[in-house]
Amino acid sequence: MRRVLLDWLACPACRGAPLDLAVERARSRTDFAREGDGEDVLEGALRCPDCQASYAVRQGIPRLLVGGVVPPQGSAHRWTRFDPLVPEWEQSFRDCASPLEPKDFLGKVVLDAGCGFGRHAYFAARYGADVVAMDAARDAVHAAQRNTQDVAGVHVVQGDVLRPPFRDASFDIVYSFGVLHHVDSPENALEVLHGLLKSGGRLALWVYGPRQGLMSRVGDWMGRRTAELEPDELHRLSVAVAYGLRAGSHVPYRILRRVPVASQVATHLPGHDHYRWPLPVVTADVYDRLKNPVRTTFTGEELEGWLARHGYASIAVRRRVRNSESFGAVALRR
Repeated sequence: MRRVLLDWLACPACRGAPLDLAVERARSRTDFAREGDGEDVLEGALRCPDCQASYAVRQGIPRLLVGGVVPPQGSAHRWTRFDPLVPEWEQSFRDCASPLEPKDFLGKVVLDAGCGFGRHAYFAARYGADVVAMDAARDAVHAAQRNTQDVAGVHVVQGDVLRPPFRDASFDIVYSFGVLHHVDSPENALEVLHGLLKSGGRLALWVYGPRQGLMSRVGDWMGRRTAELEPDELHRLSVAVAYGLRAGSHVPYRILRRVPVASQVATHLPGHDHYRWPLPVVTADVYDRLKNPVRTTFTGEELEGWLARHGYASIAVRRRVRNSESFGAVALRR
């Protein structure tokens, strides 16, 4: 944890005064741009002077979950790494963030709400932003810290999207990709994210649309039967499913996608759009789908309507259809 993070943090319990930091162990660093920010705090505590709540800093990560919030039991992110030199990773981020471009991140303060293993935060920071990468899962924040350690400007925080540990209007860009459809109260989460965004800032979302077809029914059936498996058991099952998708969908799609007529049939193969990703990423996506059920879906009209009701301008909603549906949206807060 770097001290600059204190500029944006607030107590998630009472939303009160700035947090006080007590340092137990730290290490010096040379890649800093602000006065007094030349160290990483590895162990310590953050204390709220208003409500007296205290939050640990462990392994360089502030643990800012409110008492009673139960973090996810585990995720496949503990095994997930990515190579930023593989161009598909950056293409994926730019696709999710579109129509935002790299230049839009330069000099901005950005929140990655539900950062997973840090693949999006890496590129936002490489484009010149200070990125606060937040996730509730312990495995996720550790993976994000590991995967972004070679790029300056990423600050990893363990926190809850419904009770985030940040001051209002702290961020120039807030994005949440692949998270809201897993949340019990997505409308509440949207309200919270809205409050964290500065006037003139941009909100970017990517969510599942209505699911249809055999793949959806099979996924729902499996999810009901696997959600209570131990993490290691579920990971082994997810690896097997990922190999099955690779053999039965990804490889045939690679072959058929350039063949006239057959290419149209190939787009109906289950999960074919993941053919671009390394197998550990396919495994992590399968794991998340089986462990964390999709609680709600959004249509493009619903996203656009919510943004319009909250006074956003320059609303851009995109629809992506493969054998399931998803929507992205970017809008400017007035």
